[in-house]
Amino acid sequence: MAARSPWLATPLVAVATFLGVFGLGVMIELGSWLRTVAFVLAVATLTVVVTRLLSRSRALPTLTGAIAAILTMVPLFAVSEDGQSRTLPTPGALRDLGSAIRAGVDYASATVAPAAPDPSFTALVAVCVVGLFLVAEHLAVSWRAAATAGLLLLIPWLPAVIFQHRVSTTALIGAIAAWLVTIALTRRPSAVERRPAIGGAVAATTAALAGVLLVAPTALGGLGWGMIPRIDAPAGLDTATRLNLALDLRTSLTANSTTPVMVYSTTGGRPDAFRLYSLTDFDGVQWSREATDTPVEPASAGPLWPEPVDGWDDRERARIEMQVLDLPERNLPLPPTPRSVEIDGQWFYDAERDEVVGDGVTARDMRYSIVTDTEFHQQEDLEAAQSAIAEGGGPADPRYLAISPAIDSTRVLDLAQEVTEGATTRYDVALALQSFLRDSSEFTYDTSVSPTGGDAVSTFLDDREGYCVQFATTMVVMARALDVPARMAVGFLSGSVTDSDTYVVQGGDAHAWPELWFPGEGWVRFEPTPAIQSGVPPAYADPYSGNATAPEGLTPGEIPGFVPGEPVAPDGQTPTDPGSPGGSSSADPAVPAWAWVAIGIAAALTMAVALWWWGRRGPGRGSRRRGHEAAWESLRRRLPEPMRWQASLTPHEAAEHVASAMRATGPGLTGGATEAMTRLAHSVADHRYAPAGSDVDVERLHEWADAVVAEVEAETSARDKGTSVRT
Repeated sequence: MAARSPWLATPLVAVATFLGVFGLGVMIELGSWLRTVAFVLAVATLTVVVTRLLSRSRALPTLTGAIAAILTMVPLFAVSEDGQSRTLPTPGALRDLGSAIRAGVDYASATVAPAAPDPSFTALVAVCVVGLFLVAEHLAVSWRAAATAGLLLLIPWLPAVIFQHRVSTTALIGAIAAWLVTIALTRRPSAVERRPAIGGAVAATTAALAGVLLVAPTALGGLGWGMIPRIDAPAGLDTATRLNLALDLRTSLTANSTTPVMVYSTTGGRPDAFRLYSLTDFDGVQWSREATDTPVEPASAGPLWPEPVDGWDDRERARIEMQVLDLPERNLPLPPTPRSVEIDGQWFYDAERDEVVGDGVTARDMRYSIVTDTEFHQQEDLEAAQSAIAEGGGPADPRYLAISPAIDSTRVLDLAQEVTEGATTRYDVALALQSFLRDSSEFTYDTSVSPTGGDAVSTFLDDREGYCVQFATTMVVMARALDVPARMAVGFLSGSVTDSDTYVVQGGDAHAWPELWFPGEGWVRFEPTPAIQSGVPPAYADPYSGNATAPEGLTPGEIPGFVPGEPVAPDGQTPTDPGSPGGSSSADPAVPAWAWVAIGIAAALTMAVALWWWGRRGPGRGSRRRGHEAAWESLRRRLPEPMRWQASLTPHEAAEHVASAMRATGPGLTGGATEAMTRLAHSVADHRYAPAGSDVDVERLHEWADAVVAEVEAETSARDKGTSVRT
């Protein structure tokens, strides 16, 4: 039978696989569902370990681990048509489990990253994690190909590399450590080792991790990270345009530049932009979506705005009929001015962020109406706000003035003061910063720029090239350095005209811009990005204005899902109904307490049995229990010096060395001893190098070694007496 596999590596592969989930933070919201995935993975791991202790088969442990995972997932995820959870793995329950996994696939394709927890999505993740573990474990343990298995374990970390997203350094180092120890445990022992030198492997692992500790803090979202080429998905792979919270807008600006994401018609005025998200926290490299406990209220008729709006009914307002196409965002695209919204479904207003947020629905395929005052901000009003600013009027949240310690704040402040020298009001400061960054003789618009270093603002000010993210971020930080509350906004520009009052917004209109706070006015949009992408600034920040032209060859009839003249009032249809994967907001299935107790007891018993079994193979059982290498090394030590081979020789070279030494001092080995030496060398070579190892019993190995030693000793004794055993 085949050599026993190094089963101790199996839990390490499981640990490395599970820690890889933390590399998916850019795509999945980490939460309580991790416990469910860990539970399923633990069951599969224990099953594989126990099977490896009882069997020397390569395939059986992987098969039993897969079966155990499926049996565990049935009561967790399989739900019948009447809503009842399945318990037994009947054919119907297995079909329901498959339906849950398919629903998870649909949910993953429809929701925006990072995906929120969902039972069906948790089932999909569990299947992927267990599948990755079983394949990697099979390669590493059954075939001792731990290096190849490491390529598979790298897969979950690829999104962080591609999107230049920070990950947990602890999780990354833990995964690397588990993989390195796995390599040590699964390698073949050398000729002088009874089993792999674990002590040396641990030392090597420690040294490797020390290097990682020096590199990882600067590599992950820091120094040198931007040197890794970014990969833009092919346009045909996913037509959806998403604005993820890591501000990966470049894909929309390039690969998805011609993908229509919204169409709208307007009477009475056209907005400058449509905002989806606002962000406050910047760590020196990237913006993050901060948590908030701000209560939300239903998105009522309005006006929706963070500051009181006087005389709303008396203002000249524009009515916008919106139709969102392939834009799976949780927030509604809205103009950055006071507005009221008419929409069906579960939508709520967050006044702190000035966002309308969906509960269990996304903006994809939504139709709604907006009434807004596109000329709400006026130059004279922004200048008049200075008196309220002097009295301390502003948002209470100190984060709107915070600058990350990673940023060279002294340099930024000196430059901001130089740029705004002579400005007497906040409005003048905003215009000076905007004009400085829009100066084409100073800065270049370039979508190929990637963030490098731990201080993206200083890098941008050094290189003077970037796209909207760099321009907007720099203006926010410079404004904060001057004690002006500022934040980042993410959304789309107003798009291009297709006829007199119908417009299309494409993926290439994705945009980021700064917003500065003015008492009585709220958050006010400014435009530091050069006109090559952004066009003219808002009217209140620029004395000139212009009209965009229609994209070449695009007419209203060619816009997917849009029919000119057809009303786009809310029709009551939301993109996801309560029964669909995307419509569920329930938490993932909880693992019962008894299950955790059972898994703990099973783990303890398994480790106890494993340690007992391993101990029986230890030195105390005598040299005849120590395996191929022990028999081979015993023969080498027992032979006289001229016949003792160097440990660096292969088994076949060693056998030839012994035969040559015998011929040099006498007639050589007899047929029986030659056969014993040859069989022993073949068996040791198979143990070291053959995929299946050696199936020769250890007792037989020692018998062959004894036969060789006996003939050598007899021949030596006879030679000393002047005779030969063959005469």
